[in-house]
Amino acid sequence: MGELIAENIEVTFEQRIGGKLPLAFRWRGEGYEIQKVLEVWEEHGLGKAPLRRPHWWQRRHRVHYIVKLEDGETYEIYWDRGSKKKDWTLLKRI
Repeated sequence: MGELIAENIEVTFEQRIGGKLPLAFRWRGEGYEIQKVLEVWEEHGLGKAPLRRPHWWQRRHRVHYIVKLEDGETYEIYWDRGSKKKDWTLLKRI
């Protein structure tokens, strides 16, 4: 299951055809180098909160990445491409 973290991070990435490739991230003032992206998937939907009349602006548009760091640790991060800020989140340690 992993350790839930759910904190915003700053990500250095490479723009590629079809999306972004995260290269490193900064969390709590420390830098972490990504050795390899193990898995990528997209999440679209309205989340788990029940809505009586859902609207298009309430949809989620997230791209999830399972990444392995140089120290061997594995994390799940995601890019919230639906938000105005285009936030990155460190979701959990796996």
